[in-house]
Amino acid sequence: MLTEETIRKILENEKFSTGLTKLPDNFFDEVRDYIEKKSKVVKTESDKLFFESAKRKIKSIFERRERKILNAVPGFLESGVPPKNMTEEEKQLFDSVAECVRRYHEEREKKLHERDENLVPVAFLSDVKQFIGINMKVYGPFKKGDIATVPKENAKVLIETGMAKKFEEKS
Repeated sequence: MLTEETIRKILENEKFSTGLTKLPDNFFDEVRDYIEKKSKVVKTESDKLFFESAKRKIKSIFERRERKILNAVPGFLESGVPPKNMTEEEKQLFDSVAECVRRYHEEREKKLHERDENLVPVAFLSDVKQFIGINMKVYGPFKKGDIATVPKENAKVLIETGMAKKFEEKS
């Protein structure tokens, strides 16, 4: 059964521990029962202040544990080792966040390795000032001899004006 003293001890342990501390079994159920019971016996202003203080401590416990769970995701994705001492509810949160971050990493890697077919490599034959490409991105400035990828339409103009030539990699 959850008591004010138990709540205080759990919060203190969470504050001073880098990892998740072990919680009583069915902690979420115990918190719900504790709040329900205490809310029915609040009679005086003093009772109300004491009850509000206990609710703030409980909220602080949840927030600290959430931060620890979120901070553990990158290490888990690297090592495959999940944090210890999660409740069933926290495991669901952790699994959802880890899956979301894993998918994000996959998409990011895919985008980093994708070649934009609308970009063309060119070798600059003269100095070229900074310009805004057809795709509204800023390119340059470039020095004679620089090699860069620019949008096809911009490459065509640069080549036609003699400022650049199409760059062909030698294999």
